[in-house]
Amino acid sequence: MSVTRLPLLPTTLLTVSALSVLAACTTVEVKVDPGVAVPAAFAAASGAAGGTTTDLARWWDGVGDPTLTRLIDSGLQANTDIRMALDRVKEARAVVTQAESALYPTIEAVGGVAKTKLDQRVPSGSLPGITLPNGTQLPPVSTAQLPVPLPSNVSLPMTSLGTGGLAAAWEVDIFGARRSDAEAARQAALGYEERLHGAQMMVVSDIATNYFEARSIERRRDVLARSIATAQRLQRYAEGRFEAGQANRSDIDRARSIVEALQSQRQPLDLLLGTRLRRLAVLTGQPPQSLTSLPTGTTDLPALDALPRVLPSDVLERRPDVRGSANVVRAQAARLGGAKAELFPKFTIGFLAQDGHIDISGVGTTGGTFTSWGVGVTLPLFEAGRIRANIAAQDARLDAAAAQYEQAVLNALEDVENAYSARHALDARATLLAQSTRSAQDSARHADRLFDEGTGLLQPVLEAQLRALQSEDDLIQAETARAVTTVLLYKAIGGGWVPGKV
Repeated sequence: MSVTRLPLLPTTLLTVSALSVLAACTTVEVKVDPGVAVPAAFAAASGAAGGTTTDLARWWDGVGDPTLTRLIDSGLQANTDIRMALDRVKEARAVVTQAESALYPTIEAVGGVAKTKLDQRVPSGSLPGITLPNGTQLPPVSTAQLPVPLPSNVSLPMTSLGTGGLAAAWEVDIFGARRSDAEAARQAALGYEERLHGAQMMVVSDIATNYFEARSIERRRDVLARSIATAQRLQRYAEGRFEAGQANRSDIDRARSIVEALQSQRQPLDLLLGTRLRRLAVLTGQPPQSLTSLPTGTTDLPALDALPRVLPSDVLERRPDVRGSANVVRAQAARLGGAKAELFPKFTIGFLAQDGHIDISGVGTTGGTFTSWGVGVTLPLFEAGRIRANIAAQDARLDAAAAQYEQAVLNALEDVENAYSARHALDARATLLAQSTRSAQDSARHADRLFDEGTGLLQPVLEAQLRALQSEDDLIQAETARAVTTVLLYKAIGGGWVPGKV
């Protein structure tokens, strides 16, 4: 079988060039007004650091905790939400390639071979027409044209068919319908990239939050153990004084109730710690049972004193949800442009070249070449309002996308203001609780000194120590809330993902 590949005729090349030039300047465009007034600065950001040394993409590196860094890096690599988001990005990019392929000609090589033998008898006079594998119809052949006339009621011989060729088609996108489709696909793919960035940001935030809470629970368990030991000592002291006739039964009951109340807090703390550890395991792509404890080392919560100072415009440039909403608006604007382009004519160019042969055993071989090209145009004349209804629908979707974008902007600004305000409030609370804890510890030391000097009893000493330990527990919880709020602040300003890295 031979395949004929014929070049385009000069007239075809001239037509393609002319339509391409025309297509470059007649695209239907839709412009979108953001419609959101962005403030110059955040009102609650006063007192924040300059922010010049904070790498928002990897803000946790500034904490200086290797365990936290290792957990986050593991989560960014193995978290299932991130992996699913990455697969969605790959899928969307493939769709972009599909959409962009409509901008180029489609060229196909066609061919086929077949062998045929008819068993039925045919009357003398003519052979029936034959349909080739590519659809080409061969006309009936008169037996008078054959070298030897076929007698009646004789079986047809074996027939061999072969055909091959080249077909090309191109819709010249003069009014930009196909370019609009490609732009919509590109913006949708960028939107999926922002979803990936958002997944990375959420995973970083969740890991940091659960890690800080787990470290806090470890500290609180240590405080609780010291409190139980002190309360048990107080109970033994009350029982000793009761046996000596220096105390009554109520002193023993009160001391025992303190011990039992403190012991009742142990299991809830163990449960909370196990929950945080299982969450950390799942966030880092591991089975929940794989993480039973955190590595030994410091259990102090990070101070995170220096807060980044960012501008609202910076936040809108970094927030994946805002960026993704903008991509949705641009994609919908492109779809609207494509819908409007359907009102205009469509131009197509086609080309076909074929070469084929038929070999009838005992008769001979015949063949031929077929070449065709042309330019076509279609223009909608009556479609019962379908095109304009689609334009109206796409226009309404564009308005909804623009409103969604405005909502994303407002929510982002609100998140940052709330995070700054909460952090300042928790700073004040932690400062006061730190002072209260120091005062309670001073009171316990003074009571212990009086007992050592023989001018006081042990019971006030132990009670003062219990109050100091309770104040220390309150301070740990306040510091935990402060650290978690700082994580929320970094998430609110769009920290936790690397621009341009997917």
